[in-house]
Amino acid sequence: MKIAPSLPRFATVGVAATIIHVLVAVALVALMNWHPGLANGIAFIVANLFSYAVNTHWSFERQMSLKSWYRFLAVSFLAWLLTIAVSWSVDAAGGSYQLGILLVVALIPGLTYLGHRNFTYR
Repeated sequence: MKIAPSLPRFATVGVAATIIHVLVAVALVALMNWHPGLANGIAFIVANLFSYAVNTHWSFERQMSLKSWYRFLAVSFLAWLLTIAVSWSVDAAGGSYQLGILLVVALIPGLTYLGHRNFTYR
């Protein structure tokens, strides 16, 4: 698998998925008066489905399948757990929440890319 074309494509999809997440969450809270937790949960699902479909076809040039969908979800779930662990660890060490966010943004996308490249789409 070629790293060169898949990495910038993966980053582009990640930015687009983040924008989708924000738009869906804001719409559900502001327009439909949903609870922010539920709105973000739904927004995560929508953004994750978008991310899977576009990354599968464009970033990694594969066909969608149940097997790759399960693997995509596993990598996404592990990234979510790691995000929580990094944030809590920074807080437990006395660091600011901004440092936690910075570390999450610096570490998680690259690790997620490697997980998808080496597990989801192998």
